[in-house]
Amino acid sequence: MPIAHRRELPRVVYAMALCLLIATALTVFGTTDFGANLVFSLCIGMLTYAGIDLPRRCLWPRRAPALPPMVLLALLAAFVGWFGGSYIASALLGLPWKPVGMGPNAMLGFLALTAGAGLGGTFFFWTRERLAGSERAEAEARLKLLQAQIEPHFLFNTLANLKELIALDPPRAQAMLGHLDGYLRATLATTRKDRCTLADEFALLRGYLEILSIRMGARLTYTLDLPQALEQVKLPPMLLQPLVENAIRHGLEPKVEGGRLRVAASAENKRLVLAVEDNGLGFGAAGTGGTGVGLPHVHDRLAAVYGNAAAATVGEAEGGGARVELRLPLQT
Repeated sequence: MPIAHRRELPRVVYAMALCLLIATALTVFGTTDFGANLVFSLCIGMLTYAGIDLPRRCLWPRRAPALPPMVLLALLAAFVGWFGGSYIASALLGLPWKPVGMGPNAMLGFLALTAGAGLGGTFFFWTRERLAGSERAEAEARLKLLQAQIEPHFLFNTLANLKELIALDPPRAQAMLGHLDGYLRATLATTRKDRCTLADEFALLRGYLEILSIRMGARLTYTLDLPQALEQVKLPPMLLQPLVENAIRHGLEPKVEGGRLRVAASAENKRLVLAVEDNGLGFGAAGTGGTGVGLPHVHDRLAAVYGNAAAATVGEAEGGGARVELRLPLQT
């Protein structure tokens, strides 16, 4: 997945930078052959890094592990990394491999240096993963808060419309009640998941917009464009809901003649592109009322879940109105 590669690059860079620092220190305070020191440091360091990171990804693929098993893993990787890396470096430089011949004190010193570097790097990245996990949990908590702010507004208006329609137009009232039941069931199921499919997300939006279509009548038309090839793409649940809510509440509902809304998904250069576009009043008018939490919430949630691998852009739509575009890693 693209996001995994983006997170991997800094770790490799940090590991190589640490190897360079160790080689420089050995050259300054020990032997003067910087080239040989760098080869040994890179071989030992990168093998130790692989011995830590690959098992970690296999054993704990979706979460940051506890610290004690990571410390044990780092110590084992340091032992294997020093002996294996020194053997590889000796072969590359055409030198005899004599780890024991250097004496027990020197060997223990180099092992301690490798273990210390491995433990330091492990603790650094372990702390970062735990912090990222806390940020994701905070983002999900903000999602629950956002839903608590959105759903009462939506439900109260819908129930008020139902009360009127029951007397004036019972068939439309039944249709609205059916859509509301399906929407609430889908919402409850979706918010219990860490990831949902685009098909689930668009089905939820369709139920939401069907209810609004009955409420607003001819003042609202909408289009949901989801290619079949993208239906099983994964994303955080209800990521588009706040954007659609903003477009309706601040762009189309205040407009006397209403307007149209379009939600589209596409793939571009191994990225998922999601666009929410309307021909309503635009952002100049959207900022004059409402909660104002939708767009900042989406920005915060993207940053917490994807880091720098996702982006959101906001601008004017062609012919007036607003357009919000999300670019995410394409995850299947």
